[in-house]
Amino acid sequence: MCGRYVAATPPDQLAELFGVTDVRAEDLGPRWNVAPTLDVYSVAEGSDGERRLGAFRWGLVPWFATDAGGGAKMINARAETVGEKPAFRRALERRRCLLPADGFYEWLRTGKERLPHLFTAADGSVLAFAGLWEVWRPKDDPDAEPLRTCAIITTRANGTMRPIHDRMPVVLSPEAWERWLDRAPARPADLADLLEPPPDDFLVSRPVSMRVNNVKNEGADLLNSA
Repeated sequence: MCGRYVAATPPDQLAELFGVTDVRAEDLGPRWNVAPTLDVYSVAEGSDGERRLGAFRWGLVPWFATDAGGGAKMINARAETVGEKPAFRRALERRRCLLPADGFYEWLRTGKERLPHLFTAADGSVLAFAGLWEVWRPKDDPDAEPLRTCAIITTRANGTMRPIHDRMPVVLSPEAWERWLDRAPARPADLADLLEPPPDDFLVSRPVSMRVNNVKNEGADLLNSA
């Protein structure tokens, strides 16, 4: 799974990296402990074909939900079954996004301890998680401001990840971005080849501060060695 990550690259740099022509997100500031229910940077294509940088709330609320409270539980979607789940099916068809990250955390269980590890690209580049997004409005107030939420797609672990956890976020290469963001309807089978783990040498990992375990803790010092 992916339940915590780092997002420290400023929006102007993200816009340049992802070929964004319309920045709609406010500067969220550098964050080293991004957790579910927070707003996160997202890259998505509008119905006009323009690529935009916005902010979605992490934790997908399906369009048919009666309330927005369940979003915190839907932070991830499994690549193997994402096309079968009613909550994700419509988003997979035509509401796909990229969620930029500078790294993500996973925990090694040793007895009763959970030891956090940071995973980053071996070349130091920004990661592009494969994401889904959705729009939700309360049924009793159709004129309410729409709530835009997102989820990260996960896949089986690669060799670097496997000693720590059996799942990892899908990380898309720049060559896959255009195809993933395309708003043209797509079937799950059309996208299955993109939802594979990256090569074993794509990521590197290292232990970091135990302070990461508390979502209230923030700051670059969280990346210090344990």
